[in-house]
Amino acid sequence: MKLSMLFFIGCFGLFSVTAQSYKNGFRTDVCACLEAESLKRPITENTLKACLRETLPKYAAQIDAQIVEPDINKKFHKGQLARKDLLVATQYELIYTCDVYFKHLDYQRTSKKLIARENARETDLEKYNQMVAMTPNAIAYFMRGQLQFNLGNIKAAEADVNKSLELNPNKENTKSTRHELLLLAWIYEEQEKYNAAVALYDKIYLGDFDVEVARWRALADKKAGGSVSNSPKVEQAVVIKDNNKASRRKAIKTEKNTTVKSESKSIKVEKKKDTAALRKLLKIGG
Repeated sequence: MKLSMLFFIGCFGLFSVTAQSYKNGFRTDVCACLEAESLKRPITENTLKACLRETLPKYAAQIDAQIVEPDINKKFHKGQLARKDLLVATQYELIYTCDVYFKHLDYQRTSKKLIARENARETDLEKYNQMVAMTPNAIAYFMRGQLQFNLGNIKAAEADVNKSLELNPNKENTKSTRHELLLLAWIYEEQEKYNAAVALYDKIYLGDFDVEVARWRALADKKAGGSVSNSPKVEQAVVIKDNNKASRRKAIKTEKNTTVKSESKSIKVEKKKDTAALRKLLKIGG
């Protein structure tokens, strides 16, 4: 019994190391592609997608080698999921391991802030002061907080956003307070309170395709000294979706509809959806 357990643990450990190895290699090759492109032109979102598209086929054999599944159709399905997870995670894990990509995203974020600051007008502050005085609700405080942030009044912005959260009747719902929490996280970053910002991004994070938040989180976490092992896991999306009543009702309805179908047809539908998702992510043939 003990020998069997040791054998199982050893195999599982080897599988994990091998899987992590191809992920590390994939990130390294994507980063090399970005570095080469950055010598010719500024990096854009399309540059990243092109590098992901170019690199992924090189790792197809390694990805499929990790999938132990005798059924060909099921193995294909699991392979599509593994590819999707790799592409999604790489978009924010690269921030930890690829300096040129980190600098690109950090520059973009700084540029967005400075442009907003350039366009913000001190004269508008009186209008929002009056709005807060006449209707001191969550929306009024948030709007003034946004302007304060754009003007560079960080402490005043923090006070207004916290007041907005306090007055929000749905303050316990992270989806209803997403804009306030995103702004508060950025305010924390401006004060170099990176760990506090990361905690808020974790609270806001919706799962696998919430890549934008995952990127901001990675930027803050890297500045706090974090490593790629601190990245959010794409599996978190399942938990979030299960908490959504509408999604649960839809899932139950789908399950009822599909029970009358044969297993082979169900697998065919799943394959089609996953392939479409993979193509959509890389904008292949779209």
